[in-house]
Amino acid sequence: MQCLLSIDVEDFFHAEYVKYKVNSRCDKSGFIIPEVLEFLDNMQAKATFFVVGEIFEKSPEILEQIQEKGHEIGFHGYSHTCLDQLTPKSFQKEIDKFNSILSLTSLEKPIGFRAPSLSLNNNTKWALKVLQKNNFLYDSSICPTKSLLYGVSKAPIKPYKVSFDDVTKENNNGKIWEFPVLTFKLPLIGFRIPMAGGFYLRFFPVELMKQALKKIISKGYPGLIYVHSWEICPEHILSNHLVKHKLGFFRSFVTYYNIKKSKKKLKKLLSNFKFTSIKNYIEKNNFIQ
Repeated sequence: MQCLLSIDVEDFFHAEYVKYKVNSRCDKSGFIIPEVLEFLDNMQAKATFFVVGEIFEKSPEILEQIQEKGHEIGFHGYSHTCLDQLTPKSFQKEIDKFNSILSLTSLEKPIGFRAPSLSLNNNTKWALKVLQKNNFLYDSSICPTKSLLYGVSKAPIKPYKVSFDDVTKENNNGKIWEFPVLTFKLPLIGFRIPMAGGFYLRFFPVELMKQALKKIISKGYPGLIYVHSWEICPEHILSNHLVKHKLGFFRSFVTYYNIKKSKKKLKKLLSNFKFTSIKNYIEKNNFIQ
């Protein structure tokens, strides 16, 4: 059973605990993609790159670089605005803007979407109809437990055809597949905790994440993890002490904790499990009929 690796290609200043405090942009994400691709080559891993449209517009060459290496390109919003701050109309405009830039290349439109900050829930489920209208085949925006910023309790932990009426329910006749990110139920606690990536990748021990992946694989489901592009190559942001000061203790802790070790921890996971893109998994398992 292969696991699924996704990389959210966004600027450091798109991060949820950063963007409300700092208005400037460092514009580094486009420049670090070659480093990320080299790292994945060395690890013999394939991934889905969920790309923010603003990054693509500033560094249009990155999508071709990603595809040339055999990875999948997904849509991560145009401006990295959470769904609860958009409407169906403004969300459609973000898709149209991304597609208009994409039309200048030879690349195909993406089939997968990840909401900024995993902001798909029952309050923003309207986005699923917009995705269907635009011929997306899957979404990967649900964390099946609650966390500080996101999460949908009681959502399935496996890939499922999501109901447009209730994202915690399956609809066998549905048109959009949901690929939830990894969570893990701790034996002594009895409830699920986020385990997929970002802060949680940096916070939890690698052995616990390996245990979580083994557990979901044993159930016959792929474990889906994610990492931000700037977490793989953090040297571009570590020197910005002014930002860290502005964030305050809690936001700084979540944003910067263990960031120097994120690549090393990811390397350990990629060394112990076989990872592929969501699209490859869909095609191999005939998910889309």
